[in-house]
Amino acid sequence: MSDQDDIPFYEKPEWADVVPVPQDDGPNPLVPIAYTKEYSTTMDYFRAICRTQEQSERALELTKIVIELSPSHYTVWHYRQTLLKALNKDLSSELDWIQYMIEEHPKSYQIWHHRQVIVDHISAALLPVDTPTSLTLSHLTTAPAGIPYNALSEQQKEIAREAVKVELAFIAAALAEDSKNYHAWSYRQWVLSHFGPGPWWAEELEYIDELLAIDIRNNSAWNQRFYAFTQGPLGLSRENVEKEIQYTKVKIERTPGNESPWVYLGGVLRKANHPMSEIKEFCESLLPMPRANFSPYLHSTLLEIYEEEAKAHRTVESVTKAKETAVMLAEKVDTIRAKYWNWRKSQLNNISVEA
Repeated sequence: MSDQDDIPFYEKPEWADVVPVPQDDGPNPLVPIAYTKEYSTTMDYFRAICRTQEQSERALELTKIVIELSPSHYTVWHYRQTLLKALNKDLSSELDWIQYMIEEHPKSYQIWHHRQVIVDHISAALLPVDTPTSLTLSHLTTAPAGIPYNALSEQQKEIAREAVKVELAFIAAALAEDSKNYHAWSYRQWVLSHFGPGPWWAEELEYIDELLAIDIRNNSAWNQRFYAFTQGPLGLSRENVEKEIQYTKVKIERTPGNESPWVYLGGVLRKANHPMSEIKEFCESLLPMPRANFSPYLHSTLLEIYEEEAKAHRTVESVTKAKETAVMLAEKVDTIRAKYWNWRKSQLNNISVEA
């Protein structure tokens, strides 16, 4: 480390020509923010280069200094992206820095979005047209909403597979630290869809299965499974849906009081336009189980099924069965929501029973 490293950038001779622009809080600020001297001075210089729209290596370095002081400063991120393009910078090294920043600030949305922007531009080189292969913002255009994976050459497909592998591994490392990191999950969904209908969709289901084996109550993993299953290229064929139903049933039998698989199961059935009655026999088979009989999710699912049947059959028996389930929820299983379940029971009176 040289002596120069201990000197603040604004005291170095290369910044002597810049006139700092102080923050204008007006003549009588009511509640001025107590910035540190380092941050306040740094922002004064940043405002100065913004005013002149300077595009230089020192301006790029200044954005790095500001971001490391305030990772959520979206204006600085945008300016940095402009500079990366103007200076024709190598985006691979930018990814290395982003990795460091995410490790330090895993919950900063702006950092995750910046990685998406950079990967988006890099992936434009994978388009099946004559585009430059240099990984710089100035040479690349933004890739479309989804890369046409099936239209790529075998060489391009290999590049795409490797790019997705790197990104998913990077995200998985972040999720290993915090399995509920919303920004990581959101970026993961973008990666899956952006690179098109490749083999990573099926691999994603395997990855989610591994997470659920570790923590079956990981609602974020269940949410990701729903995304991968319903939005991926595998399709909602009868065979695929039935396989997913059986998969979820096994999870429910293990933890019938776990809300996530119940919500997931209902979501898959609705997305595939299957009637809830398909799982009626399964739900009723759980009732003799002591740990399942007092699951509000089991009984609420049965109420939905019985209500469907009551509206379809319009018999006294079907309406009565639905009402009895609503009473069970209100009085024994989910008393904290008794008013809601009683309201659901009252709505059943609107069903016209056929004589």
